Amino acid sequence: MKKNQAGGLKSTAFELQWNDAQGSYQDDLLGRWQLRNSGKTGLNTGLIEDETILQKLSPFIKPYSVTVTNGNGDKPDDFVFRLAMRINGKDVYKINYNQIASVNDSVIDPPSTTTDTYYFVEYENYYYYLPRTGISAADLDYVCMPTDIKWGYTFAANGMQVYSSGSSIQPQWDSSSCREITKRMLTNLGVSFKDADFMSFGKSVQLTGE
Repeated sequence: MKKNQAGGLKSTAFELQWNDAQGSYQDDLLGRWQLRNSGKTGLNTGLIEDETILQKLSPFIKPYSVTVTNGNGDKPDDFVFRLAMRINGKDVYKINYNQIASVNDSVIDPPSTTTDTYYFVEYENYYYYLPRTGISAADLDYVCMPTDIKWGYTFAANGMQVYSSGSSIQPQWDSSSCREITKRMLTNLGVSFKDADFMSFGKSVQLTGE
């Protein structure tokens, strides 16, 4: 250990640090996935990497029915990243704020419920749809926020915190991702370690709550 060699990590501090690390890890995965899909990497490498990243993100990929009122639809509360958008089974095309007027005036593909030609502009908490009328719902596939983990415990007779699986909230990640997140957390705390240290670290936390 480099720092905090003789120190402990309380359950609340563990939760805070681990939840911060898992958010950072998810951001990194999404960044790598977006890079692969931008065409800036080799095709074969990109396809393989896509499958690996999407598999890791699979617990957080959810469908959602967006209720559209007066041309606007709110994002889900746990929204992180949009994967796909459809109306009546047809793709909805993303446009920028400065394209709204030109799309409305288009003589080739104007917004229309008759031809199932739909567009949207993405704002912080909601979507702005074109056409502005005639749309009641949209289907959204998105990546959600990870659920915060909770290190539950009971008290032993001597007042020591003892890990309790029943009152804990477990990570949604696969085992390899959990190891990577834990490494990030420990690195953030200034701890150096070997892979074999994980077993003793885990046993120590379970026994002492620190």
